[in-house]
Amino acid sequence: MGTFTSIQGKIDKLQKTVDTLLHMGENASCICVDDLALLNKEIHEQINDLYLYHCETTEQEAALCLSLLMGYSVSMYANPEDEIKKQTILIRSQKIIQNLFSSPLKNRLHTIYNELLS
Repeated sequence: MGTFTSIQGKIDKLQKTVDTLLHMGENASCICVDDLALLNKEIHEQINDLYLYHCETTEQEAALCLSLLMGYSVSMYANPEDEIKKQTILIRSQKIIQNLFSSPLKNRLHTIYNELLS
């Protein structure tokens, strides 16, 4: 479902959008509610776009699950359907963590996996 480059670009874009949201308000700047709502909407749309993808390599699948879990962790658009999708990604992540060699990517995925389980 798509090429490596297009999937990786979408993964990177979602991670960047989540990072932007997480760093809003740094340096004592004000946060505009409209900006916050727009970023949350973008994150939700990007999650839905990436949700059905599966990657060819374990590393890219780990990066995909990491970005999706990052998105779910900050999304304000929680609904029962999103909760089911998040649980599905947690199950995928658990399998990936077991098969992934030790790396910073594995550590990040394992960390967010544990945070979302608690």
